[in-house]
Amino acid sequence: MKHSILIADDDDSIRFVLTKALEKEGHLVHAARNGSETLACLDVEAIDVILLDIFMPDANGLELIENIQAINNTASIIVITAHGTTQTAIEAAKRRAYDYLTKPFDINSVVSMVSRAANAADQANASVKAGNKTEKEDGRPGQDTEAKETRLVGESPAMHAVYLVIGRAAVSDETVLIMGESGTGKELVARAIHENSSRADNDFVVVDCSAIPPALIESALFGHVRGAYTGAEVARQGKFEQANGGTIFLDEIGELPIEVQMKLLRVLQEREVEPVGSNETRQVDVRVVAATNRQLEQSIQDSSFRKDLYYRLNIIPIYLPPLRERKTDIPDLIDFFIARFAEEYSQPKATISSEAFKRLMTYDWPGNIRELENMLKRALVLCSGRVLLPEHFPKFAEGASYSSVLEGSTLEGQLRILLKEWVSQNLDSDQSQDELYPKIRAIFEKPLFEIVLEQTGWNRSKAADILGINRNTLHSKMDEHGIRH
Repeated sequence: MKHSILIADDDDSIRFVLTKALEKEGHLVHAARNGSETLACLDVEAIDVILLDIFMPDANGLELIENIQAINNTASIIVITAHGTTQTAIEAAKRRAYDYLTKPFDINSVVSMVSRAANAADQANASVKAGNKTEKEDGRPGQDTEAKETRLVGESPAMHAVYLVIGRAAVSDETVLIMGESGTGKELVARAIHENSSRADNDFVVVDCSAIPPALIESALFGHVRGAYTGAEVARQGKFEQANGGTIFLDEIGELPIEVQMKLLRVLQEREVEPVGSNETRQVDVRVVAATNRQLEQSIQDSSFRKDLYYRLNIIPIYLPPLRERKTDIPDLIDFFIARFAEEYSQPKATISSEAFKRLMTYDWPGNIRELENMLKRALVLCSGRVLLPEHFPKFAEGASYSSVLEGSTLEGQLRILLKEWVSQNLDSDQSQDELYPKIRAIFEKPLFEIVLEQTGWNRSKAADILGINRNTLHSKMDEHGIRH
């Protein structure tokens, strides 16, 4: 289908190349060299898609978006920049740009993006003609809040998608659920949403739901009055009241006890809290951002997480990809961490050898960005010069396995290393090589049962429930392994 495209860029070569490519696809192409020509063209032409350069002689493309939307509020705007940053993407999304491109770009990708943008413009036009406004008159984003620079790093397609959702989430007050493995940077995403929102000048309160004992989590979230329980000698404000006017970040929301989940659901629905020991409710004006490394759908099946709370939290979902799915971001992350550590330690910025870099790029990073950060920090401490070599990374030292156990590895990975070594020793010995499974089971069962029993205060019924076995089986195993309290 033929569409009307406007290329607003002061670079003659960019306009020429894009014009030829889009005309070849059958589109009608217009061109503008600056902001004034862009607005003049929109006054006389019905444009479907605008390719808008950020830096033009007389205008900032991002600031021009508001003027463009005042003339044509259904056109899809694709922002073009030679200086792609996290904040550029977020700012473009806040202003309801359709997408953004970073120079240099692949022409086929541009043509494909323009096609999708044109389709979006068709739908917007159809909606307007049907009498359905797509945006409130006074709802233009990003007018009152000065954005703050985030610390998110990466320009991979996966992160590109994350930045767009952050920008669009920032201009609303809807609840956000961030999903991703440990170490992927979920708190940074939550901060980026807060710092780009109208609440940026108010508090950003972090609550790690996995770090607070179950008996105290309700009081921590909602507060308590004096005498609410033994030891409550003074009244205390909860985290929700502390975040009033700002944003509360509920990290590891999947760890919340089921009885607290119902009270959290009421807070989300009614925007009021009831402190422990009180019969009175208090209104709170707070934006909620939650995060989890769990598969909450599975937790719902296991009856450990409420379905209604999940739906209330999952209004704006953001999936944060693990580092192994965005390896093209590793060079930027390495440069970011090395520069940051150099500043922290007041030392010259180090470089990294090609061999060390190659090994960092081929590793799968089970601990994600946190593991990369810790590994680089350790390497800089071990390095006596200004070049990071493979020897400065114990995981990659000569003879070491890429999957060796270091901080940030998963429990499964650690067990795999230990089992591999034990099995190798067993097979190399003169002992019988039969019945490996019973031998392994005898080794891990005793410490596992002892640890669970200790954690439950030697409550055998509770320990059996946690282990997923009946109490008689637990008694038999305790006798078999000689476990005594």
